[in-house]
Amino acid sequence: MSLKILCAGGSKEEKEAVETAVRAGIGARPAGEAWTVSLVKVGRQWSVTLDGPEKSSPRATFIAGEGRLRDAISQSLAQRGAGISARPAVPSGGATAVSGPAGEQRNGYTCQKCGKGFVVSYEVEEGEGEETVPAACPYCWQIENVKVGITAAVNNDYRVDKT
Repeated sequence: MSLKILCAGGSKEEKEAVETAVRAGIGARPAGEAWTVSLVKVGRQWSVTLDGPEKSSPRATFIAGEGRLRDAISQSLAQRGAGISARPAVPSGGATAVSGPAGEQRNGYTCQKCGKGFVVSYEVEEGEGEETVPAACPYCWQIENVKVGITAAVNNDYRVDKT
């Protein structure tokens, strides 16, 4: 496997730890596969972009907190069907999708900390996949993992409202 890791931000020690976490998160892959992982340190989190071996495979973009990089990469690959066994990434409040083929999507969640409901809204294109992103509960500011369309995730174009 060919793996290119691009890392911006953080100290030399952090970059070494990030490279180790990325390699562990991707795991053993077939020799012919070529992966590119781009990371940008934003505060205490990493913005991650995964590009897989096939040009037709969708790009995965997500945010991972410090210390969760390996798990976040494994979960993203499992969602993409890359054949890596990992815990399935599920939103931490139990999503109830109010779906439609295209247009505005509204997913309802319950905060794990305060137990109150909130809604995540975003625009979705027909046939578009989903990514897990962080969202703050509008009542207690607990960070929950929620799902939004890939375009909304990449552009950080989603809204969290009280129910």
